[in-house]
Amino acid sequence: MKIDSLNVELTIRISGAQGEGVETTGRTLATVFAKLGYHVFAYRQYGSIIKGNPAMFYQIRISDRKIYSHGRWRTYDVLIALNDTALAQHRGGAKYVVSEKEIPLTDIAAKHGNKIMKNTAALGALAALLNLNPKYVAEQLTKEFGEGKVAEANIAVLEDAWRAALAKYSPIADVERVGEPRLLMSGAEALGVGAVMAGMKFYAAYPMTPASPMLHWLAQWGPKFGVAVVQPEDEIAAINMAIGAAYAGVRAATGTSGGGFDLMHEAFGLAAMIETPVVVFLAQRGGPSTGLPTETEQSDLLMALSPAHGEYPHAVIAPRHIEEGLYAAAKAFNIAEKYQVPVIVLTDLYFNESLNTVEFDPGRFKIERGELLNAPVLWEEYKRYKITENGISPRAIPGTPGGMHIATSDEHDEKGDVITDTHRPEIRKAMHRKRMVKLEKIAEEMDPPDLRGGGEVVAAAWGSTSMPLMDIGGNGVGLALFRDIYPLPDGGWKAALNGAKEVVVVEVNYRGQFADYLASKGVKVSRKVLKWWGEPFSIDELAEWL
Repeated sequence: MKIDSLNVELTIRISGAQGEGVETTGRTLATVFAKLGYHVFAYRQYGSIIKGNPAMFYQIRISDRKIYSHGRWRTYDVLIALNDTALAQHRGGAKYVVSEKEIPLTDIAAKHGNKIMKNTAALGALAALLNLNPKYVAEQLTKEFGEGKVAEANIAVLEDAWRAALAKYSPIADVERVGEPRLLMSGAEALGVGAVMAGMKFYAAYPMTPASPMLHWLAQWGPKFGVAVVQPEDEIAAINMAIGAAYAGVRAATGTSGGGFDLMHEAFGLAAMIETPVVVFLAQRGGPSTGLPTETEQSDLLMALSPAHGEYPHAVIAPRHIEEGLYAAAKAFNIAEKYQVPVIVLTDLYFNESLNTVEFDPGRFKIERGELLNAPVLWEEYKRYKITENGISPRAIPGTPGGMHIATSDEHDEKGDVITDTHRPEIRKAMHRKRMVKLEKIAEEMDPPDLRGGGEVVAAAWGSTSMPLMDIGGNGVGLALFRDIYPLPDGGWKAALNGAKEVVVVEVNYRGQFADYLASKGVKVSRKVLKWWGEPFSIDELAEWL
């Protein structure tokens, strides 16, 4: 096999123990390819321990066309194995191998001061195999480590291994610069950038994989853009702080995973009752309980559709690919403020922790704040929860002259006065209807699924499972890819699905939660294609199973 720079489709798997530099090697290599103008997707599989897990891996896929997923699961073009266990476990899927058996990676690293640099030696050997000029890798290493002895030692290892590999390998590719550098970011970074561009000014979160990367990015970059970032004592405090900030008038959010969101439910209902906008970035992982803390799943859908107790309006948005995360975050804030409701942005580990090259268009961000009172009002006449045809009441934030009112978790009247000390069914009926009618208007803002291709079989998916499906598009299988989950919009998409011979719902959970949800809305689901053991779908699996 020979891959040239004009027709590139290349998958590299780097495997080794946690602590051997697999993550650093993978991200460095992905960044190099992105800077050379390639489309890149990178995904890592790792365990919930700091060191160990001898065969974790980081998979990088590059292409000369836009790609959305890690690609194949069972086979890959090159394996970099940093230890014998990794070599034994992953060698069967590789066409070419870089390991100690071909190049003395550890000896080369030790010669320059520390055997821990064997991952850098592996990069040098890979550069020779791909006919990639090692200067591009050296430039990235300098950026990673800064000017100094650490960078100099790593570059010496890189070049030494490259020379050794030139004598061993015949290049399988000609990887060179093919265009302008591309922007590479993770899903968590895309959500963070989108939130900042949407005007978010407060973010509170307690660390929990796989939501933590968004907190890490915002902690580093948020203050530079005027965002206050707080790590409170737990998830209950986090959402309550976000609600308080939103009540005070700023765009605010929190982020967590399933176990953390369990603790947030009551406060989520509070936001709905006092009609205060707040955004929750909910990143799914395998459950229940601690479950699979570092592996992916889509099993929190039903919880997102109906969190907390009682009935109330809210919205759920699940970006379908990493680039869309930029703009889905912005849409969530707009819906939250326009309709004065809590909104969930529903992702998962596969989305949050993978890297993808994206197109970033600042012109696509539009801030819509809804019914905010700016002018003075008469306190005696102001009704914070005024009953309106569309359910949206003029919102006065603290400091608005005359805008005093009561915000309480108890049922209340239009002014906010509590009614639970007496039996007032007529007020409860009117206020509950006033809140619930918002769902009709929110549904008008929700986009229908992205319908692609044709054929007798239509594969329906939501959130990150759309990514591998977008990569296999066509091939006689139509696609229905959902981002706006709740409330589902009306439109012709149901007829389009029901007009197919077979509707196959693809998702990463055991029950087929989205399949059941679609069926409840009148879609005739034929069968389910499901995974629930911590892995995302890959294009080779889907090609077989569909």
